[in-house]
Amino acid sequence: MNAKVLSEIVAHVRTFGSRVGRRYWIWAILGAGLALALDFVPLFDLLGYDFSFAVGLLTAVASVDIGHGVVAAARRTRRPTHLPGLLVTATSRATALLAIPLLLSLANMMRVRNCNWLAGVQFFLLLPFATALFASGAGVLAGLAFPRRGRLVAFLLPVLSIVWTLWRLYIDPPVFAYDPFGGYFPGPIYDEALRPPATLLWFRMANLLWLAAAVALALAVETPNDEAPPRLSARGFSWHRQGRRGWLKIASTVGIVIAALGVWMSRGSLGFHVREADLIRVLDGQRQSAHVDLRYATSAGLKASDVAQTMEDIEFRYDQLRDTFHAEPNGRITIFQFPSAEEKKIWVGAGGTLYAKPWMRQIFLQGDGYPSRRLRHEMAHVFAGAFGDRLFGVAFAWKWKGPIPIPRLASGLIEGIAETADFTDPDGGSTTHQEAAAILADNRASPLSQLMGAGFSAVSGPRAYTLAGSFVRYLFETRGADRLREIYRSAGDFEAVYGTDLGALETEWRKFLGKQSLSAEQRARAREHFRRPAIFKKVCAREQAARVSEARGLMTIAPARALRLLEQSCNDDPDEPTIRIDWAQAMSANGQTQTALSTLSELARNANLTSPVRARAATVAAGLHFHAGDFDNARIAVRDVLAAASDEGERRMATSKLRALEDEPARRTLGRALWGDDLNGNLDPVLTFFLLTEFSRLHPSEALGPYLVGRQLAFRDPKLALSSLRVACDTTPSAPGTATLQTPLAPDFRRECLRLSMWAALKAGDLARARAAAQTLRAESTEDAERLRVGDFLERVTWIQAKQ
Repeated sequence: MNAKVLSEIVAHVRTFGSRVGRRYWIWAILGAGLALALDFVPLFDLLGYDFSFAVGLLTAVASVDIGHGVVAAARRTRRPTHLPGLLVTATSRATALLAIPLLLSLANMMRVRNCNWLAGVQFFLLLPFATALFASGAGVLAGLAFPRRGRLVAFLLPVLSIVWTLWRLYIDPPVFAYDPFGGYFPGPIYDEALRPPATLLWFRMANLLWLAAAVALALAVETPNDEAPPRLSARGFSWHRQGRRGWLKIASTVGIVIAALGVWMSRGSLGFHVREADLIRVLDGQRQSAHVDLRYATSAGLKASDVAQTMEDIEFRYDQLRDTFHAEPNGRITIFQFPSAEEKKIWVGAGGTLYAKPWMRQIFLQGDGYPSRRLRHEMAHVFAGAFGDRLFGVAFAWKWKGPIPIPRLASGLIEGIAETADFTDPDGGSTTHQEAAAILADNRASPLSQLMGAGFSAVSGPRAYTLAGSFVRYLFETRGADRLREIYRSAGDFEAVYGTDLGALETEWRKFLGKQSLSAEQRARAREHFRRPAIFKKVCAREQAARVSEARGLMTIAPARALRLLEQSCNDDPDEPTIRIDWAQAMSANGQTQTALSTLSELARNANLTSPVRARAATVAAGLHFHAGDFDNARIAVRDVLAAASDEGERRMATSKLRALEDEPARRTLGRALWGDDLNGNLDPVLTFFLLTEFSRLHPSEALGPYLVGRQLAFRDPKLALSSLRVACDTTPSAPGTATLQTPLAPDFRRECLRLSMWAALKAGDLARARAAAQTLRAESTEDAERLRVGDFLERVTWIQAKQ
């Protein structure tokens, strides 16, 4: 490059710099600095939603300033420019600012794996790029409408818009939000799967329509100025001066404004801004109890008895929580119950994640049968709102350091107190304390100083919830409910409430956990359950979750597409064994069974993997062998499942499958019912029930038959289920003249039979039988978690009897 060319380049840069002004270069440097910093922040370090969202926030402020700057520069130079020309200049400069952040993120792909850069580009276009288009136009209009205070007004536009959006998040049901300046907030971080939603595209088109309406109105009142940009004034419009072209301009302006207002008024049904009234139209059913209003969808086909049991469940949990915390909410609770996670995701932004808004006394669930598994957890958040901070009802407080107020959010206490309330009804075969002890034993526990504060979300969700739940439950058990309310209200001022610091309490708690008994199975379950890292440390967390979810849905209807998705996932995260199991299933669905079996065999025998993963691999392999008619190898694979099984459910299913493989009548009845008619286990439920009754008829001396029939009926018609379950569970000799069950249930099956019996009896209204089955189960139980669940059930029976 010779000196002449270099001097010309420098001259062009200087000319461009003098045109765009100093503020443009300041924003360019800030944008490049932000992008460079994000390239070293986990989750934000690849081109995707999180990077685009962060860049979009800076873009909103920069673009309104650039838009105003274009008008201000035209005024300084007294250059006559019409509004369209100002808009073109502003939008081109604002969007050009994004070139460096985009290039920096793309270049970072050389350092950090990006599993779907195309989706990242889409997010970049729909978030910062679309924000630049809207915000730069808004800045131009602010500069024209307010010649003296235009820059202040321009800066206020994104600030007020985002504040209004935050207010909507506060008062409206959803946890997602769309904002023309802030872009899109999708909701809870625990719903990891995320790709550009179609609603975001429609929202951005609506933004352009709203901007077009504002521009059309500005053009209608534009006052030409030969020595400067035009001014916007109502005096610039005159009805008397309008010719034919003028009336067409008026008509088009009115049309655009009406269209913009129509979209604005329909923002709830379009999904841009869902309010409670919009939810009520969807959840059109309503029931009330003494303390709760329940909203549900009548289209879900719930029977009156189902709704009545739901209300009973709600009131029981309400009374339990009142007794636990010695407090209750200051008003009625509203529960929004959606038919499915998919429906809940559409309307409020959280699919698999349940949530509550304590300050609104609102809970958002999806129907998961009776009893609801997580109702008490979410209701506990609302109860805690009675002794939380005044604004949000959570563990939040301001602490003063000299004259400066410092906010303190104790996220670990927020979730820990809900887990504490749900302690007596644990999931699986371990208590919360046992699971926490297993985490400590595997050296996966984060320090409580991180968990109790805002760092809670940076830890793997299952680990964070379990550790916080165990610690807060320990405080409750050792120091009582009164001081638990105080520590919650103080947002974790442990020295003031307990007279000792968090470190000393953590040491005491860890010693307590060290005395927890843990079986090999409990350790194995915990090792797998708590193995995965937080979203910030996963490979392409959002894209991988979206791929796997999509592939599982396509496995039957489009196996080739499912296989391609899972191959991409395996290539991007080759060390994650669960994705390889899904890939093997997709391979078999595409006719490559031997390759699938080879992969599954390798996984099932890999001692470095956790037992649950090896059991799952062997389970899939057994299904492939069964459908191929290779019953000997199916039997070997099922035995591998039994060897690796780490919970009672796995053992029961594997034992049932072994029985199905013993003879031909069992294979064509029980085997078909358990393995289904395809590699994904699909089978019509009516046919499943028929096959199980046939197995029971063909093998009348086995208790397994009536057990399986009773299991099918237990949550469909509990009264019918009880007769079959009575036969299966009864270990006493049969009465004279009746058939004797020569093969009684194994202990794992008998305990499950008792569980089914107590719930079926409760639903059928036979409280005496429900209590008897529960007491028998508690006597025969081998796990603390089971005894806690039975105690919770007996408390429910006592509560119902007291209400009758």
